[in-house]
Amino acid sequence: MKGFKLKYWAIPVVISIGLLIIFRSGVFSSGKNQLQTSATSINIKIAEAQYINTVPKLMLNGSIEGKTSATISAKLQGRIEQVLVKEGQQVHIGDVLARLESVELANTVRIAQDAVTKAKINYDLAMTDYNRYQTLYAQGAISQQILDTAEAKKRIAQADLSSAANSQSNAEEQYGYGVITAPVDGVVANVTATVGQVVSPGAALMTVQDISEVYAVVNIEQKDLSLIKQGQTAEVSVDTYGDKVFAGIVEGFNPEAGSTNRMFRTKVKIDNTDGALKGGMFSKVRLVTGDAVQVLTVPQAAIIQKQGIYYVFTVANDLVTRHQVEVGTAAGDSIEIKSGLQPGDKLAISNVSQLKDGDIIKIVE
Repeated sequence: MKGFKLKYWAIPVVISIGLLIIFRSGVFSSGKNQLQTSATSINIKIAEAQYINTVPKLMLNGSIEGKTSATISAKLQGRIEQVLVKEGQQVHIGDVLARLESVELANTVRIAQDAVTKAKINYDLAMTDYNRYQTLYAQGAISQQILDTAEAKKRIAQADLSSAANSQSNAEEQYGYGVITAPVDGVVANVTATVGQVVSPGAALMTVQDISEVYAVVNIEQKDLSLIKQGQTAEVSVDTYGDKVFAGIVEGFNPEAGSTNRMFRTKVKIDNTDGALKGGMFSKVRLVTGDAVQVLTVPQAAIIQKQGIYYVFTVANDLVTRHQVEVGTAAGDSIEIKSGLQPGDKLAISNVSQLKDGDIIKIVE
């Protein structure tokens, strides 16, 4: 009996044709689409661009300076005998800060005093002689020449007394320089003086800073100078005290730009009765420059920056689209959008670094 027999070489061909028919029929197409969607879908959180009321402010960095800062130095060369203060100590005008060895100075004062005593005796004697010769001359008992000689001796003695008195005053002043005192009320800082140290005139030994009032000193760019006025209110903060804000007032600014940075040095006065702020602290200054206005803002998490250009990803129909935006001032977790978005636009605020234009996304809470 003759029956149909499939040649062994035809079996692979039949299998291939069968698989082709199955694929074309779409049996696996649904699963394929599911895998593709799963592979490209990115989970994100979203937020809306919205208007908020804000007060326009100029944000600046600066440093804290004391109301006055006096550098303390010796007025003459000498060896330090005592240092009577330490850093952080409160002092008042006239308080003794340090003393120089004063034996030689004291001896100089005594020598000057002795010289004054001798000059005074000589002057008194010359004055007595002159008065006597005046009487005798009136009686015709002596000549004019003798009277003139007595008067000359009186004047010389008077000049010697004056010179001796000036020398004594100078010696006493030099002796006083051996006691170094505070020229202002304030807090002692930067003490370099040590006992036994030989100091030269003008060499800094310490500073005394009055920090009952302090200044936050900032530099204003020329383009912002029209926004600054004397008496303008300011908010000042320093990292040391976290979110605490110190109230300040613009006291004035240098009318001439700095020669190196072409900026205008401006001082913001702050009451510091409690001494919380210290000289040299870095500060952040916010100057109110106008009335409250509405600005469009988005969370800072929505912003991507590349080579100085800012982007966001808007969300619609489970797809994201990249938009270039112009940003303004940041405040807290939000940032101002000057152009590129409309109120109500939905934005990706998570996994934004993973997104590309046209990506499929899944919104999560």
